[in-house]
Amino acid sequence: MLNISLLAAGHGPVDHVVPHTLHSEPLFSWQVGGPDYNNRWLNIQNGVYDFYITNHMVMTLVAAVLVVLVFAWVSRRVRPVGPGLTKYQTRGRGAQLFELLCTFIRDEVARPNLKGLTDKYIYYVWTIFFFILFANILGLIPFGPILRLLTNDSGWEHWGGTATSNLGLNLVLAMASFVAIIVIGIREQGVVHFLAHFNPVGWDWKSPMIGMGLMMFVLEWMGLMIKCTVLAMRLFGTMMAGHLVIAAFIALIFDAAANGAVMGYGVGLAVLFGGVVLTLLELFICALQAFIFTFLTVLFISAGAVGEHDHDHEENPLSDESQMDVDKMIRPQDLRPVTA
Repeated sequence: MLNISLLAAGHGPVDHVVPHTLHSEPLFSWQVGGPDYNNRWLNIQNGVYDFYITNHMVMTLVAAVLVVLVFAWVSRRVRPVGPGLTKYQTRGRGAQLFELLCTFIRDEVARPNLKGLTDKYIYYVWTIFFFILFANILGLIPFGPILRLLTNDSGWEHWGGTATSNLGLNLVLAMASFVAIIVIGIREQGVVHFLAHFNPVGWDWKSPMIGMGLMMFVLEWMGLMIKCTVLAMRLFGTMMAGHLVIAAFIALIFDAAANGAVMGYGVGLAVLFGGVVLTLLELFICALQAFIFTFLTVLFISAGAVGEHDHDHEENPLSDESQMDVDKMIRPQDLRPVTA
């Protein structure tokens, strides 16, 4: 059984935004260096790496499982059931909300960039968007304090947290996008055409520009790696910063209470109001960061996968995108019947 009592002591409000181990003894240990080698970032002490399960690992698993369960449920609500045209209507407002989000990501994010490749790779785009969205939103739920209240054990206080405020997870997501950019680009364009994107000068070894071409080739690859790294850093920095601000506000209550009960209650009420506002802002940021990560990933994929032979997506006037075009609410004349 997990021993969580040791987590109860020695932590302040700000410490709750960083990962914490959920058990006292490591699941396994590896000898990775000499007895004098220490690396606190990799949890290596005296040349030994100890593996622990952290709260961020648990929240990553919870977010992944929740995405699978939610969309298994949504798929049943979308599936045609019953007689007549009503069987094609999505049943339930929850399922309709997720269907709306899927349609928005497909039609407003993926299709303008991936063109005809949208339906082929939209599943990966949906997966990264909803995984990041669920992980961000789950981080706003105070699982630790709720479990502590229910069990009266302060050791549960460090459970929960925002998985995407962990740079390790974000780097894995960025590496997945990096691999997707390369694999999709080579699959759609071929190795030669894909690599040509990184050297617009060409590979004429007799040309005096070949030296510049080689430098551009190296710089373009470095630029791609930097772009993917920035994806991880942006998500990490934004999610971590938001929780740090809220945690710092909560810490003000304890500092004020140390100078008197009246000041403590006064600052507490102000922090309560400010915390509600900041939490609502955090909820918006959760969706915004999932959108930004997804949008930039699609943009990077399209740069290497959509070539000159892929003409712009010709909009079908009878498609869902055309019928739901916002311009048609401004210009009702565009709703006239389609003629040959």
